[in-house]
Amino acid sequence: MSAKMFVGEGTDPGRVREENQDATSFFRTSDDVWTVLIVCDGMGGHAGGRQAAAMASEGIGREFAQRVGTTAPADALRESIKAVNRNIVEHAEVNTALRGMGTTCVVLAVARNEAYVAHVGDSRVYRIRPGSVEQVTKDHSYVQKMIDSGILTPEQADAHPDANMLMRCLGGRPDVEVDVMGPEPMLAGDRYLLCSDGLWGQVSAVEIAAMSMAFSAQDAVNRLINLANERGGPDNISVQIYHQGEAHPPTGTFSPEKFAVKKFSDSINGAASQTEAGAAKTGFGKISRWPLVGVVVAVLGLLVMAFMQYKKSAATPAESRTPAVVEKERLPKNEPARTDDAANTSHNGDVSSVKENKPPETAAGKNPADAGASRAPNSANAPKEAKPSPSSPASGAPKATDAAEYKPPSPKSSPPKLPPKPPPKPPPKPGTPLTKPEQ
Repeated sequence: MSAKMFVGEGTDPGRVREENQDATSFFRTSDDVWTVLIVCDGMGGHAGGRQAAAMASEGIGREFAQRVGTTAPADALRESIKAVNRNIVEHAEVNTALRGMGTTCVVLAVARNEAYVAHVGDSRVYRIRPGSVEQVTKDHSYVQKMIDSGILTPEQADAHPDANMLMRCLGGRPDVEVDVMGPEPMLAGDRYLLCSDGLWGQVSAVEIAAMSMAFSAQDAVNRLINLANERGGPDNISVQIYHQGEAHPPTGTFSPEKFAVKKFSDSINGAASQTEAGAAKTGFGKISRWPLVGVVVAVLGLLVMAFMQYKKSAATPAESRTPAVVEKERLPKNEPARTDDAANTSHNGDVSSVKENKPPETAAGKNPADAGASRAPNSANAPKEAKPSPSSPASGAPKATDAAEYKPPSPKSSPPKLPPKPPPKPPPKPGTPLTKPEQ
């Protein structure tokens, strides 16, 4: 069962203006779930301002009732106000006499002990609790922008010549930015007051709060309008009060000194601070947990990649890790380049078998050992070895058995073709790096 509520509303042209361009609206949705209050302050000429305010106060409620069943309440409020804004702009384009028409709007929607507030312009919503009053909305005005920038103080803004200049309104352009707050918890005894600048321009926030708490909703509305008129009533005055539940009944005593102005943002920041404190106790918060998990996963991925790369490099022989181009640069200019397999065959082959073979004599018929000894001091300047004729081998040529035991290089590294039936390839030249076996 929904809590009992009390609503009061009223509007007045004031003491200066002949026509009232404000408009108010109060209704409940057909399912008896939502209660909606709306205050609009029209502008742009007598006919234009009145029509714009009427279109907004009636249209926003109708659009909201159509959307709230299938859309989130905050989105339903925002889209409803935007739809009405487009209707006002199109109406002014068709009726050229109404061009420039516009209006402010402020909306309170309450259901299931939760409140949503939406607004455009400088009409306001106050939340009143025992001993405090909070301005829920922030004016979309030129002077408010200067206050936020530190150029003006709130007291200086009240007397500024551009105090009535708005930064946003309905009817100004096809698309409008709408501020929406909520859901905010509704406590028993809470009072929400909606008003145009005709009230808050003449009556302070603490006076508004004291009057709302001292009298019933409708009686407080009437007294506030009278107080604004007593102070000059320079503008149209519109007020609505929503009182939730029977807690904190009217006191009957108007005592502004018992109330303090509290910034609505302080309540929001206080709730956020409690959430952060709870997160600090547990070590993780709902917001900060997932970025931390992402960092941990990324670090683990990098470690796995580094480990796999290390295993791959450790399993690969040192010779195969050396680029082939480097091996080519190390070969003598007159000897054909060898692939990695050929290099491994000549360097890492069976050294003992090569040592047992008797190398062929040189072209001069000398013993190879003597020739090697004579070349050893200056192997770089030694003449090239003569290739023995296949038909008349030298006297010191290897025997057939020796030739059979000799292991020539693999076909992959064999040099270019020579004349038919070449003799076995002589052993490596002196100076070729071979591992000397231990004696």
